[in-house]
Parts: sequence; C-alpha cells; structure tokens
Amino acid sequence: MFINRVKQFLASQKTLEEKLFWGILIFSILAAFVSTVFTLVFEGFGGYAGILSYISVIMLVVVGIIAKKTGRISACYFAACVILNVFLFPPLFFECGGFESGIILNCFMGIFLCSLYNHKKRRFILVVIAICANEMAFFLAKTYPEWVTKLEPDVAWLDYSSCFFFMAIALYAGVAFLLNIFDRERGERDVLIKKLDFYSKRDPLTKLFNRSYFINYLDKMIWPERKGFYMMKFSVDDFKNIVDEYGHAFGDKVLCEVANAALAVRTVGLGECVVRYADEDFIQLIYAQSFDEALQRAEQLRRNISELVFDERPEFRVTVSGGFISCINETFYHQNKMLCVLDQLHDLAKSRGRNQLCLRE
Repeated sequence: MFINRVKQFLASQKTLEEKLFWGILIFSILAAFVSTVFTLVFEGFGGYAGILSYISVIMLVVVGIIAKKTGRISACYFAACVILNVFLFPPLFFECGGFESGIILNCFMGIFLCSLYNHKKRRFILVVIAICANEMAFFLAKTYPEWVTKLEPDVAWLDYSSCFFFMAIALYAGVAFLLNIFDRERGERDVLIKKLDFYSKRDPLTKLFNRSYFINYLDKMIWPERKGFYMMKFSVDDFKNIVDEYGHAFGDKVLCEVANAALAVRTVGLGECVVRYADEDFIQLIYAQSFDEALQRAEQLRRNISELVFDERPEFRVTVSGGFISCINETFYHQNKMLCVLDQLHDLAKSRGRNQLCLRE
C-alpha cells in the first residue's frame, strides 16, 4: 500500500526536477530512519550519535514539508544537502568512530546527493562545500584523535559491514530509481517528438498532410521528375454558407468526410498524397499512366464526395469544384507557375457553378 502511494505521488509530479527531489527525499528519509534504528539498537551508539541520527530524519521531514507548502524544490534540495554534508555527517564521523568505522561511506553518499542537484553552478558549489567539510573533519580527526569516539573491534567490524550493506542497497536503489525516471522521461519525450513531427506535417483536423509539408514534398520529390503525376485542387462548394447554417462542428465533419473520401481513392506506394491546402481547399496528387486515367480518378472522387451521406442530416449533400492539371506540362517552368495555373482553374470552376472540374493537359 505504501509503495503504491509513493509511486502514485511521484507519477503526479509534473517535472523531472520534482520527481527527482521527492524520490530522493522519500528514499533518504527511509534510509536515515533504518540507519538510526540500526545504529542505536545493534551497534549500541548513544548520546550525541543518537541525537544526530534523529535530527537527520527530522530535518529531511521538515525539508519535505517546506517544499510541499512553498513549492521551492530547488532551494529545499540545496538546503538539505548543506545540512547533511556540513552539520550532520562530519559530527557523526567523530561520534561514530572516525576512520575506524564505516561512517565515511555516508560522506560519499552525501557527495552523491549533491551531484544530483539540477543547477550546474550550484551543484559545483555544493560538491566543493561537501568535500571541504569532510576533509576538514578528516584533518581534525587526525590532529585531535581524542575527539573521536573509540570503537571495540567487534563493533568496528559490524559498523563497516552494516554501512557497506546499507550504502550498497542505497546506491543500487538510488541509481535504479534515477534510471527509471530518465527512461520514463525519455519514453514520454519520444512520444512527444513523434507527435510534434506528426503535427508539423499534418493538419490537426483531417490528419491530411498540410500545405508546408506538401510544398516541400513537391519541391524535393515530385518536381525533379514530374512524369506520370497529375494534380487536382478542389474545395467544398458554398462552405461558408454550410458553416453559417449548420455550425462549425458540422462544417468540421464535412471537411473530415471529404478528406476520407480523398484518401479512399489514393494509391499507396506511388508517391500520391492528399493535402489540406487551406481551410476548405484540398489538393489530390495522382499518379497514372495517362491524362485520361488520372482525370477519371479525379472525376470519381468528385462523384464520391457528392454521394456522401451524413446521418444527422440525411438530406444534406456536399459538392466540390476545382482544377485539374498534368504536372509535366512544358509551360510550367517552375512549381509556383504550376500552382498558380491550378489556382486559376480552381477559381474558374467556382465561377462557372459548382460540382465540376476545369482542366489543362
């Protein structure tokens, strides 16, 4: 139950910094509590060592409360590292046996926690502070050996063994936790990148290719070798009136159904594509062996669209009008010229009525 709640709490954190902070804090509180119990019960340390051990647990809990209430994650992490590496671990080094004990492993753990701080400059400052504080403790322990609590040989062995055991588990759990966070973040990032890549090329409503992708596709893939390609630009007739009369939601559905009809006549694997060019304007790029074959497919698409049935409005019919050209036309000295002619044919079809195509071979 506790583990599930911790997982849910960490999953609810929005940023990597928050997940990292709370994961390390919760783990540190548990590790400090277990270490405190083991030190007092099994190793027999008391007095100042016991007080310091209790303080470490209380201090981490207080830091967590402050971070929860203020949201100042970075500042709380910095403060926790300073207190641990300056005011707790060095005194514990003297009280728990100095060089004759395994307390020095805790000092390494303190530096490891400093190294996980997210700000580059402050991280460097934290590590320097931790190293200096521990080096000062080592120097004083060597200079004033009477300040160090002496351990019995059996107790010293137990202390080394227990410290190594706890630190090994702590390092494994900590690194595994970090790798899990980064792996999850990487997975979420990869999904986000795929979505961004998709919507950089696609229209969010119809999921067709968008205009910017099509212009690039036309320039890189079609224009160098235009033979066999034909282009149809069409738009929904009287679309503004449709939206005014039936609403934007129904207008969006009309566009999606038109897009689906265009996709249905596309041949996959031949370089064909369907594009939402602008608003109710679409472009169908067709590959065929002849002009007549391509025109037949374009006319079939126009008829298919006119036969669309909408369940909520069975009496409603949608039609499209547009222009149709062969991409290999020698008068198209540039792709912009080709698109300009296609626009003219499209406008001509609109001016002549609706539900028709104007052509140029």
